[in-house]
Amino acid sequence: MALTSALSIATSGLKATNRDLEVASSNIANANTPGYTKKVSSREDMVLNGQVTSVVQTDVQRTLDLVAQKQFWTETGATSYSKTINDYLTQVDAMFGQPGDANALDALVNEFATSLQALETSPDDSTTRLQVLNDASVLTRAMNDASETIQALRQDAEFALEDAVQSANDILQNIQKLDQQIQEVSLTSGGSAAGLMDQRDAFVTQLAELMPVRVTQRDNNSIQISTTGGLTLYDAEAVQLDFTAYGTVGPYTEWDSQSNDNQLGSVYLKSNTGELTDITLSGGLGGSRIGALLELRDDLLVEAQAQLDSLADGLADAFGKFDIEGSAVTVGAQDGFDLDLTDLQSGDEFTFTYQDVGTGETNTVTFVRVDSATSLPLGDDVTARNDDTVVGIDFSGGMASVAAQVQTALGGAFTVSNPAGNDLRILDDGAANTVAIQSFDGRATATGLQQTAGALPFFVDAGAGPDIYSGSVDGQVQQTGFSGRIAVNQALFNDPTLLVRHSASTGIADQTRPSELLAALTDTKLTFSYQDGGAPVSMTVDEFARQVISYQSQQAETAQIRYDGQQIVMNNVLSRFEESASVDVDEELARLLELQTAYSANARVMTAVKEMMDALMRV
Repeated sequence: MALTSALSIATSGLKATNRDLEVASSNIANANTPGYTKKVSSREDMVLNGQVTSVVQTDVQRTLDLVAQKQFWTETGATSYSKTINDYLTQVDAMFGQPGDANALDALVNEFATSLQALETSPDDSTTRLQVLNDASVLTRAMNDASETIQALRQDAEFALEDAVQSANDILQNIQKLDQQIQEVSLTSGGSAAGLMDQRDAFVTQLAELMPVRVTQRDNNSIQISTTGGLTLYDAEAVQLDFTAYGTVGPYTEWDSQSNDNQLGSVYLKSNTGELTDITLSGGLGGSRIGALLELRDDLLVEAQAQLDSLADGLADAFGKFDIEGSAVTVGAQDGFDLDLTDLQSGDEFTFTYQDVGTGETNTVTFVRVDSATSLPLGDDVTARNDDTVVGIDFSGGMASVAAQVQTALGGAFTVSNPAGNDLRILDDGAANTVAIQSFDGRATATGLQQTAGALPFFVDAGAGPDIYSGSVDGQVQQTGFSGRIAVNQALFNDPTLLVRHSASTGIADQTRPSELLAALTDTKLTFSYQDGGAPVSMTVDEFARQVISYQSQQAETAQIRYDGQQIVMNNVLSRFEESASVDVDEELARLLELQTAYSANARVMTAVKEMMDALMRV
């Protein structure tokens, strides 16, 4: 009986050692296989009546640190996010150029300013006049190209989102298949599911690059996956995501949370019945590739376009608009101003400032001309200022209607009327003295090349026409995408002397207009808004160009620094994870020697038992 037991134990030892050999050889063979984790086998003694009867292989398990693995998945998403942001902003930075570079926008503005200085000195020189127009054209074409590049990047992000969502669906389906196989192996066959779990984890890593994931371990080696925002992606069954890219992305195409107004693709969760739920904002998709693409498409690149458009708007306004001063007027006990609105175009502004005598507070109301009631109401973001209240005034009904609309906007403390022609009069409340009018003035767009000495339609909107640029807000806001359409007025190329001759009687050597043009670029301060949510800035056009270049350069530098830092974090986390999960070939080779010895020992026991049993049979 003892010999039989010894033979049984030796046989089970051989089987267990053989399985250990398989595990060790698999570890060595897959030492460099991505996603492979080191496997170890466990044994258990079978005891009967206090005696060991055999040894059995219980399971093959993976050696990995689950906490390190979760951190690895988190940093995988963060690295994908920072890399995507950095890749796109690097292209934006290259497009704007480094401050001071020969082809950077600020350098092109400086070259334009230099040619205007030469024109001021030599207005009668035909070569100098052509140089002004050529430098202006180089600048506008650079702005056109920059706008086109930004929209191409937004289009690329839109298509990349579609690809990423489709990849996420494919990955989730693979995770579902593998998870079901793992449960089948764990529940029925009693075999090892470690290899399948490695494959599943590799897909989870791919998913973590696309969206931030949180993985929860379940019974029978199953998992549940959700985003860090709480959206369930997989729980026994994979969700289905949907995204349809918008075919043509331009300055006017923006994402809107209201589906009826939305012009760009949204990430949807599709139900079993086909119902779509928009999870673009609520799904917790930030912090990974999909989140980065959404941020680029809807925020960072839109901001860059807005800065370009503000620069183009500033150029057109500085050269093309002129101030209209209000005239002080007194009627009985009431004081106020008259303002001639004849020259105002759609989008032009007239500004009214008054003081509340009781509180001492100064209030500013910016009235904006529109030519259609459908453009109303206007928001305060129509102007770059943050200290004013914006009111749109529909001019389509004539001056009596304009006066009535202004009266309604200002209230009973003021008297608004149209005394004659296109004049608008605003008076205070006289003896009541509750308000004190401080100023009433406007800024109009020149439509003629010899309308006034200090302004002319130097830059025009080539998108439709070409047409005069006035910053119209009727229909689509004219400033949006203007950097892609800004052009030098062809009439100036046809007759470059108009850079000097501001009237029919002006001599060709007159310096008045050249001086005004140079001052418009380098001395006239305008109000710009260059950062979403930031305070407006007051500076000249050439200063603003340098500000935009510097800002985008800093954005790109910050993105690079964050990506470099994230790579360091990722490498540290990966090193920690691999320390627990990777295969040490030297250790496995030493293990093979141990198993070889054990195998030989078990075989020797079986040989000895056989010899002893043969001897017994011969007795």
